[in-house]
Order: sequence, then C-alpha cells, then structure tokens
Amino acid sequence: MHKATFHQNTPIPTLTIPQPGVKSVTALVLCNTGSRFETKEEQGIAHFFEHMVFKGTKTYDSAQKLASTIDALGADFNAFTGKEYTGYYVKAASRHLPTALSVLSEMVLKPLLRQEDIDREKGVIIEEMNMYHDTPMRYVDTLFERMVFPNAGLGHDVLGDREVIKSTTTERFTTFLNKWYGLENMLLVLSGDEKALEDEKLPSAIAKYFDLPNSDRAKGKIDLKSYFDPKQFQETRLHVETRKTEQAHLVLGWPGLARSSDKKHILSVLSTILGGAMSSRLFSEVREKRGLCYYVRSDVEYFHDLGMVGASAGVDPNRTTEALSVILEECFSLADGRKPITEEELVMAKEHIVGSMILSFEDSKSVAQFYGMRHLLLGEIESPEEITKKIQSVTLEQLATLAKDIFVPGQQRLAVIGPFEEKEFKQFV
Repeated sequence: MHKATFHQNTPIPTLTIPQPGVKSVTALVLCNTGSRFETKEEQGIAHFFEHMVFKGTKTYDSAQKLASTIDALGADFNAFTGKEYTGYYVKAASRHLPTALSVLSEMVLKPLLRQEDIDREKGVIIEEMNMYHDTPMRYVDTLFERMVFPNAGLGHDVLGDREVIKSTTTERFTTFLNKWYGLENMLLVLSGDEKALEDEKLPSAIAKYFDLPNSDRAKGKIDLKSYFDPKQFQETRLHVETRKTEQAHLVLGWPGLARSSDKKHILSVLSTILGGAMSSRLFSEVREKRGLCYYVRSDVEYFHDLGMVGASAGVDPNRTTEALSVILEECFSLADGRKPITEEELVMAKEHIVGSMILSFEDSKSVAQFYGMRHLLLGEIESPEEITKKIQSVTLEQLATLAKDIFVPGQQRLAVIGPFEEKEFKQFV
C-alpha cells in the first residue's frame, strides 16, 4: 500500500510515507512522553503542556496568530496526549507543507509559556476535568485505571490532579520542555502527496525549521524502563462509585499483553469476535437478544510492559447484575471451550479488521498515525501488508489458547458507576 522510509540525516528523526494520488500532507510530531511518566507532583503537566503550545510561539506570538495562520491555509491542526505518547499535527494542502513545518516546529521547540497564559488556561483544564467527571461513560475508565494500576504512573488520569494544575508555573513547564522535548526524543512523520515528500528540497526545509543550536534540551531518546512499576497490578479488584444515574456504566478487565507481544494480532481477532463489531458475541447477547444496554464493546489496552483486556457497557441500572453475568459468561465460555469460536466467526473477524484498516488509509492523517505510533513506541516500521498477513494467519487453536490464558476466573477487575453499593457486585470478582 505505502512505503515508509526512516531518515536519520535530519535534526529530528523523520518518517516519510508517500501516497500516490493524494494532494494533502499530514505533518505529525510525536513525542516519547505522556502522563505515565509524571511524578505525583507533575500529574497533568504533559496534557497541560499540549494545551500551552497553542497559546503562542516565538514567531506566532499569540493564540490568535497561530490559529489564523492555519485557518488561512484551510488546514486542520490539533494535538493529543496519551499515557505513553503526545502528538501534534497539521493536515494541509501539500503546497502548504513549509508553513505546516514552521508551525509545528515552533509549537514543540519555541512555545512562549507565558505565566498569564498558563493562569488563564488553568480554568480551561479544570472545566475539562469537570466535563469528564460528569460523563460517567468516560469517567468509569479513570476509576478502573486508578483501581488497577499502582502508584502514579498508569494509575492517574491524563488530565492530572487539580492542585497540580492550579500551581503550575512557567518554570515547571520549561523544566518539562527541556527534559522531554529534545529532538532525538521526538519523531516527525510526513504522510501524503508523494511529489511533495520526494522533493529534493524537503530535507533542507526540515533542517531549517527543526534546529536547536545551543539548546538546554536533553539529548537522545529517553529510555523509559525506569518508569515501569515492578508491581504491575493492584490487589484491589472492585470499585463502585455510588452515583444517581439513569444509566449504569461498567468496565470489566483482565491482565492482557504488552505492546510488543507477538500474540497481539491473535488478541485483535479475539477481541473483534468478543465485542468489536455489531455481529460480535457481546453485542448479540447483551444488546440484541436481551436489550440490556445501549453500548457494549470489548476493550484492549496496550502499554510498553503490560496490557488490559475486557469489556465496557452502559446498561439499565435495574438489570446491571444480569448484564454482568452475561458478559462474564461470554468471556468464560470462550476460555473453557463451552462456546468455541467457529470458522465463520474467524473469517468475519479477519475481514473486519483488514477492511477497517484499508478504509482508514484513505486519509493521510490516519496513515501518519499508523506508521508514526508504531515507530515511536516499538521502533519498527510495520506495513499494512505485514499486519494483514499476521491477521490472516491466526488460527482457531491460537484463539482458544489465548482466551484460556486471559479470561481466568478470579483475575477479573470491575469498576462501576451507578446507584449501587459495593456489596451488590462482590460476587463478580
């Protein structure tokens, strides 16, 4: 489909993915940091920093000037923060690539980080926290992660801690910038118009914009292993937040696979069969046959050294225990072979995964993220063809073995938001 090329002769590590027939280019900067690597005194700084780079840079010295520069191109730009990565992108017509590179480089290399802007944005972050707290469908994930993961690390929400946000200063941001935003700890991904990406002037343009002479930034890509917690999971398996809601929300999960696992593609097929499509087992049994929920789905989370697998649902509060019983039954019947996966389910899941991947590659931003995230987090370039081959090679026997290894009775964790008491759910963990 596409040929990705890694370039090391540029100041910032660069990945290019030319796409024939595409007239746009997505420029994406990924940074090898995220909320997982914050201390308790820093919780929320990675996400807060992502907000602050939009408030002004050395050349584009106000939020208005930065936004109007992009708007004048008819372009799209935004950013995102995860637990193990942060990203910034501009998607524009390919003739505007130099401006996209200029804006992105200024945002990650030369943000102004003025205290008055920081103080103003604190209120925005607090309101974002309030919004998610008032959205139980989203907030139940936060409760689940706090319960499952020890200490700070993975156990706190990306948005962070209110008191940390309120006390954040320019000095704290500058320290964070110098530690994490060194050129070698980032990756520039360019995807789209092949003519623009194969232009012989592109390397010099990258060198021009991503230049940090005499910088205080840390050198090299940061080794994150020291941030991994040897105690990977908490012993606590149940958390119920009593709240008067019209719909109960739950997350059920088991320890899963690390991002580098060679069984990841088997899990992708297994998760799709369990709850990754409208014809999946959970959707069929919980919603279609019983009308117990509005949404139900399987969930898979990968991190550098561990993962989680399970399901989430929004259900009728009066039938929550019934829904949980059905979800657990579907997981355990996969594990013990009482409801073995059929050849028809296997073929459907494979085609669903491959078809969804192909559809996503019609957009240069999706292509940039597909290749960029794999290279940043795994140090590899894995093509869609290679992934398709791995998906198509998955067997019924591999699925049965993995289901048995993951869905172990007594190892499940459960978080619930709704009008309940904790004692109502102890039977499920």
